[in-house]
Amino acid sequence: MEQDQDWIANEKLRLINANLPMALSMSLAAACVQAALVSRSASTRGLALWLSFSAVIALLRYLHQRQFTARAPAASDTSAWRRTLDAGTALSGLCWGLGSALLYPPDLPHQVYVAFVMAGISAAAMTTYAAFRRTYFLFALPANLPLVISETLGGGSIHYSMAVLSLMFLAVVGRAAFALESMISHSLDLRAQNAELTKALHHEATHDPLVDLINYREFNQRLRAVAAAAAAQRQPYALIFIDLDFFKAVNDTGGHAAGDEILRGVAHALPTQLRSTDTAARVGGDEFVVMLPLCPAERAAQIAANILAAIQKLSLPWDGREFRVGASIGVAYTEAGEFDAATVLRAADAACYTAKKNGRNRVEVRDADPQLELSGRFAISEFSSRG
Repeated sequence: MEQDQDWIANEKLRLINANLPMALSMSLAAACVQAALVSRSASTRGLALWLSFSAVIALLRYLHQRQFTARAPAASDTSAWRRTLDAGTALSGLCWGLGSALLYPPDLPHQVYVAFVMAGISAAAMTTYAAFRRTYFLFALPANLPLVISETLGGGSIHYSMAVLSLMFLAVVGRAAFALESMISHSLDLRAQNAELTKALHHEATHDPLVDLINYREFNQRLRAVAAAAAAQRQPYALIFIDLDFFKAVNDTGGHAAGDEILRGVAHALPTQLRSTDTAARVGGDEFVVMLPLCPAERAAQIAANILAAIQKLSLPWDGREFRVGASIGVAYTEAGEFDAATVLRAADAACYTAKKNGRNRVEVRDADPQLELSGRFAISEFSSRG
């Protein structure tokens, strides 16, 4: 749940930064228009300083936005980037507020126009920053309150009315900011839920429900991809077939629940002996297969030996008894990707059968051979044709 909230916050930050360049451009354009409007009544030096500060702030915020876009920060870094965004937004709002107060024109028509400009800036800021309402108010309050004070100090019913209208407009836009943030949050929350559901459904479709290794269909697809890449680049790969020994005795004596625990133990032990690029799958009742991309024969044989040792160490206390299993393991390899997936599968099947025939609880290694006959224990042809 916390990860979802981090993701939602990160998406909100991306949304704001995507809209920021246009908002900064429009803000600078509005500042120039307002400066031209009050140029006759305002100090030239003060006006120049205000425009300069506005331009510098806009430039720094734009550079920050470009940095954010280039780095595409992770959800865990959202808080730091948001603090910087809030600081820049508050500084921009303060610049607008001080400018409207210090450069407040003496004649009523121009005062009304300044109020109109500030209303437009506030409304535009709401559409830009409402994904985080706090960010919006960090702009809107310092941008508008100095103007409201200037209107109040102007005296007379017209100026009081302008101040009240400015506050009312700020309240209405602020309420809209709350509603818009809620709508954005709800939409992103639905996206997060859909993403989690899609991920869960994909996991369910591609993994064995008992041991949580990938299933035969997913393994077959990955194997085809590895075999194609090995053939194209003339690279080695290997397969390991694992058939548990004495597993039937566990099922017969301890029941299927005990057998399931043994299978889970094997599935847990397998990844501890593999490289990060290797893939393990359950392809039958007590049968597992491991795919080793970019793996020469010697390394594959060592990995298989490590797997056998890990399985031999497994022990299951159950109803006052202790169950153990072994494994007949067959390793097949192709040195330069010259054989297809079905051929290597047949070789691994044959090597596993040889290990079983020669006393079990051992590893047999052989190279792939297109002329190899199936042992009949594994439905390799059916397995390799499924998608």
